[in-house]
Amino acid sequence: MKSSDAKTRLLRFIWSAIPWLMVALIVVFIVNMGGRIKEKKTRLEEAKKAAMKKEVPAVKVITLTLRPSRLIDKINLPAQVEPYDEVWVKAEVSGQVVKVLVKEGQRVEKGQALVQLDERDYRSRLARIEANYKLAKLNYSRTEALVKKKITAPTKLDEIEAQLKDLGAQRKEARLALSRTRITSPLSSLLNRIEAKEGDYLAVGDPVAQILEIDHVKVTVGVPESDVAAIFDLEEADVIIEALGKRRVKGKKVFLSRQPRSLARLYDLELRVPNPDGRILPGMFARVGLVKQVFEQALAVPLYAVITQGDERFVFVEKGGRAERRSVKLGVLVGWEVQISSGLKPGEKVIVVGHRLLDDGQAVEVIKSVSNPSEILKS
Repeated sequence: MKSSDAKTRLLRFIWSAIPWLMVALIVVFIVNMGGRIKEKKTRLEEAKKAAMKKEVPAVKVITLTLRPSRLIDKINLPAQVEPYDEVWVKAEVSGQVVKVLVKEGQRVEKGQALVQLDERDYRSRLARIEANYKLAKLNYSRTEALVKKKITAPTKLDEIEAQLKDLGAQRKEARLALSRTRITSPLSSLLNRIEAKEGDYLAVGDPVAQILEIDHVKVTVGVPESDVAAIFDLEEADVIIEALGKRRVKGKKVFLSRQPRSLARLYDLELRVPNPDGRILPGMFARVGLVKQVFEQALAVPLYAVITQGDERFVFVEKGGRAERRSVKLGVLVGWEVQISSGLKPGEKVIVVGHRLLDDGQAVEVIKSVSNPSEILKS
């Protein structure tokens, strides 16, 4: 009986283990087949490369020998020329223009008369006040003598003293009004426009002349939000005036706005540019080169020498007559050159022409080797 139970349990165990044995056999088979397939694929690839090396002739290429050089990361932005200072001279007193003393376009000095208003009414008023003032002084002296003799009350002297002070203030005001009939320039610069004409009647606040400060001009450029941080410590920048044959001048930083001027998120940068000959005129179009960063020992290759596949970027390096594929990381792009931040070393020869016909390990024939990217264009 016991022997029968043992056989039954053994049969049951074997029967329950059969599915697991089948699974194990299938897994072993799959792993074995995967290994064989991978091994066969590797052999086929090696055979393919070997056949390529034997059958495909060497590709003619041009190489660039890497040398550390100075690379300047800079942006070029459009800008507008404005007068460094703009002043509208306005009438401070009313009156008729009797004479215009200057012409548009001429240079004027600070304090120079521009326009003369009719001053007769102002002189008459001043003369009347001067007469009353002298009379008040005489009355004051006489009353003071009477007060000392105790003939009149001191309060009478106080009244005349108050009158004398009021007339004195009126006299100063009348003299100032008279001086303002001669309208003068507040600064030394270019007289750009005369609004007042002989015979015109000017009221207080009416425009008389426009004066522009253009011995220096202001160049205003809108800097994108992404580049503002790079120019916080900027002191000067190159300015190119398109209308003057692309004349290049230096502009000194004056002010960087702390608030964008529009929804475009542009921050105004103001530069002060010398203009001794006066040929740079307000309203002219300019371009400003702003240096963001300088790399003193940078490795750079032409952008077209870099091949992109998916997320990988690589170049081919010539080594022992064969092309070696090399993954690289890119830095800044300057013109048609791109900085290589990792993956290459000084002295290595990067294939810059013929590289798109290559595979890793393929034979190459160097027909020309250059050390400066600009030499490639002469090839």
